[in-house]
Amino acid sequence: MVDIHSHILFGVDDGAKDIEESIELLKQAVSVGYTDIVCSSHYYIGLYENSNYLTNFNLLQEEIKRLNIPINIYLGNEFNLDSEYFSHKDKMNRINNGKYFLVEIKSNIMYSICKDFFQMLLEKGITPIFAHVERYNQIRVQELIKLSQMGVVLQMNLGSAVGELPKVKYLLKNRYIDIIATDTHKFGKRDYNIKEKLEKLKTFVGDEYFQLLVNGNPRRILNSENILKLKGEKNEFKKSNRISSIFNTLYSKLFRK
Repeated sequence: MVDIHSHILFGVDDGAKDIEESIELLKQAVSVGYTDIVCSSHYYIGLYENSNYLTNFNLLQEEIKRLNIPINIYLGNEFNLDSEYFSHKDKMNRINNGKYFLVEIKSNIMYSICKDFFQMLLEKGITPIFAHVERYNQIRVQELIKLSQMGVVLQMNLGSAVGELPKVKYLLKNRYIDIIATDTHKFGKRDYNIKEKLEKLKTFVGDEYFQLLVNGNPRRILNSENILKLKGEKNEFKKSNRISSIFNTLYSKLFRK
């Protein structure tokens, strides 16, 4: 499996504090089936700006080789959307130096702002991955669907994916989610002790979609390839839109000249 969203790289953000913790997290990840992990440390302007990122990344890579841990790590960042993007864009890492860019937003950032930002990225040949989309109460399900249709990749955290939120269940049931990632931070708290969660997710979505979420699409992202977007046959929002369209056509014929 491939995890494109983690904070296992030590000493860069609020994730692993030292190389020993990074190694413990990686060993734990291997034990549940991960072979590739993106070190998507926070890039939060004014707080986390990749200080020591490359130095620590190289140190961790060397330690992985020394200990013969069967896992690969990749460059990345999780950018917290900010108006100062252009003055920082060259300091941030796209995933594995490819076309995909992981982005999160604050609770006061509305749909129109992130839509415009994502559209700008797409026009520049950068494909945005919208991190943990289930978190944003200010973004409606219909708006997430519109972003997906634009070409934005929708990522959901594993911990949320096995929860009971109707929003989460709807997005998964109708296959709008493209990636499931862990958003791992610390050993003993938000770590890779997730075997039961993976099994629960697989039971809920089925083996084919599960494999796409945790391996197929994440691996395409590592290789800068286009992901596969699946859609379920039953889609209440699409049905609702069709009914609305039929009603509007009928109304127009009956009451408008």
